[in-house]
Amino acid sequence: MKTIAIFYQGRKQDTSSFAAQLGPTLQKQGYDVRVIDIREEGEEFADPSLKGCSVVLVLGGDGTIVHAARLCSCIDVPIVGINFGRVGFLTELEPGDVSRDLSYYLEGDPSVWVDKRAMLHAVLEQDGHSEEFLALNEIVIARGMWPRGVQVRVWVDDYYYNTSYADGMILSTATGSTAYNMSVGGPLLHPQVQSSVLTPIAPHLASDRSLVLHPEAKVKLQIFTHSQNGVFSADGQMNREIKDGAIVTIQNSPYVTRFLRRRPPTYFYQIINDKLREDSAQVAENRHVT
Repeated sequence: MKTIAIFYQGRKQDTSSFAAQLGPTLQKQGYDVRVIDIREEGEEFADPSLKGCSVVLVLGGDGTIVHAARLCSCIDVPIVGINFGRVGFLTELEPGDVSRDLSYYLEGDPSVWVDKRAMLHAVLEQDGHSEEFLALNEIVIARGMWPRGVQVRVWVDDYYYNTSYADGMILSTATGSTAYNMSVGGPLLHPQVQSSVLTPIAPHLASDRSLVLHPEAKVKLQIFTHSQNGVFSADGQMNREIKDGAIVTIQNSPYVTRFLRRRPPTYFYQIINDKLREDSAQVAENRHVT
């Protein structure tokens, strides 16, 4: 009997209700089903009992899926995302498609392929202590609450690259290139690219540009915040206050996130175009509001 886990956001009524209906439906079809409020799971490590699952169905938006990705990558369980969010870059199905299409993913139909996404491993060092993080989207170090820039020294593979004066620095995966990296003008990478991209946040100098790195690159960032503390963030979900001189070392993780897909790899270009058109239309509409 196949075991299927359903992750949902308990604080959201729509995903709670959908999970309450989907679980019994799948049980009647002969599956062993575990329905789990993702808020009860940790930030990076899933309950070991989930290791035997065939697939995890994630009900939510991209933020929920990013959280689920960290949990599922460590136990090597694939994900099918069901979209209850605003953007849906990572999701595969809309709620209305589930009754018709979910069986393809659960039964291993030949049309289903595995979309493997690179992840980042980061080590934060300060005050003589270190802490490790796993991220699907990005690692960020940035200024704190005061509107004053910080200095970020950058080393790539132990080679000193430069020092940026900016609001901070983002190191994103190809998956994360459509998240914070895109919002600050960084380049978009096809999600199956294994490279990462280093992008300054609001740099003081126009010549301080994004840099696409090879997949095996090891990046060291040291932040100088002077009179204020700064912020470290992994996937925008695991956040720490950091002090002047804190160091973050980042490289590709041995873990990967596995998504089950039926859409072709070229669907990425379609969804990017659709989202950009939506944004352009919204901007145009707002300009005409009086």
